Amino acid sequence: MITPAVMGVDPGVRGGIAVLAADGQVAWLRALNPAMTRGDFRQAVRTAVNVLVKERGNLCYMEKVGTMPTDGRQGAFTFGRVVGLLEGAICAYDVEIRNVYPAIWQARLECLSGGNKNVTKTRAQALFPGVKMTHALADALLIARYGQLMEAL
Repeated sequence: MITPAVMGVDPGVRGGIAVLAADGQVAWLRALNPAMTRGDFRQAVRTAVNVLVKERGNLCYMEKVGTMPTDGRQGAFTFGRVVGLLEGAICAYDVEIRNVYPAIWQARLECLSGGNKNVTKTRAQALFPGVKMTHALADALLIARYGQLMEAL
């Protein structure tokens, strides 16, 4: 069973990007945050793709999410803009994006959160004990791990 290198993306202004090497080890990791400049954002995507290609990968699994009913108009617009920028930037590098709903990857990795981010953070810490885990990094890592599991089938 061969597992490819995979990028995992938890989109949004407090999301993250992770690249797992073919052996399942963390090759690159970056949290996204509202204070990032456009240059920081471009550099994060560029670096993630460069690491993915260096690891002989070409797939990105991205969480398929939408706005919440409690989101304000400005927050929903900003969220959608960040998701679109991520998708566009990754596609521009000819990386194939596969979208996955949170309930699907969480069920496969046995960490259905029900909205409690501590559940996924705990699971990610168990799978990646050497990483100083944050909520943003946890989901990106788990989405990448899910991608590797799906590609190994």
